[in-house]
Amino acid sequence: MSSKIKVSLFTHLIDAERQLLEPEVRQSVALLDALLDDEFIEIAGNGTVFNKHQVITRLPNEIVPQFYNQGFKGRMLSDDVAQLSYQAAYRRSARAEFQYSLRMSLWRKQGEKWKMVFHQGTPCPQFTILMDDE
Repeated sequence: MSSKIKVSLFTHLIDAERQLLEPEVRQSVALLDALLDDEFIEIAGNGTVFNKHQVITRLPNEIVPQFYNQGFKGRMLSDDVAQLSYQAAYRRSARAEFQYSLRMSLWRKQGEKWKMVFHQGTPCPQFTILMDDE
């Protein structure tokens, strides 16, 4: 895969990753279904494991946190599996303290579409939030 194609792919996957943090996506079963692989697994920061069905059932009913994410890095693990890692900070309300984590996702290509097959967030020390990071 050429470096130009990789940059384009990682730009697409970062956009897809960020879509999963948007209220309109998190509250839509159809949009979540389009972005998550049928074999999707998430390991939450507290060690709880969720599958796709559990995520699609849970997220539309949650109050959407305020998210910031930055420092994306990507690498290809195979021709049809890509890894993204980044820093994330979120809070449940404007008065709540931020929670900081390192995030990692695996995206798998199926046909012409890339879908998230794995995601994990691990708590980490506080870091500086860059408000205009792309």
